[in-house]
Amino acid sequence: MQNTELALLIDRFMRRLHSGVHAKAHVFDTERVGPGGGFVLLAIADMGCPELNELTKRVARDKSQMTRTIRVLETKGLVARKTASHDARVTLVFLTDAGQDAVRAIQHAVAETIGEILAPISKTEEDVLKSLLHRALSDA
Repeated sequence: MQNTELALLIDRFMRRLHSGVHAKAHVFDTERVGPGGGFVLLAIADMGCPELNELTKRVARDKSQMTRTIRVLETKGLVARKTASHDARVTLVFLTDAGQDAVRAIQHAVAETIGEILAPISKTEEDVLKSLLHRALSDA
């Protein structure tokens, strides 16, 4: 069942989140990775040490885009690659210490922005929202 109002509200929320984080980028994006690079860093942090193909699927990029992004992040010292022990044809990607620091800075900016957006709701309502999001995203 489609819920257009919910879709529009989520879209508005995501745009406010994007613009709020973008406004803070000058503070935390010291490596100048931009939104695309930041999104990939967050996905790697969420996935652990993903296979490059799985990461590519998760962030909905094509293989050439992902290869370029990983190369840039690797050059900046934020990620590294290694061969999977179970299959030499598989490349794994992981965050370096500097990459983990960058992720923490991005997460802080995202949390701060979400806090600003959700300021009008109570702590109880925020907890309900968090619970609903956990349930909705449990298979992601």
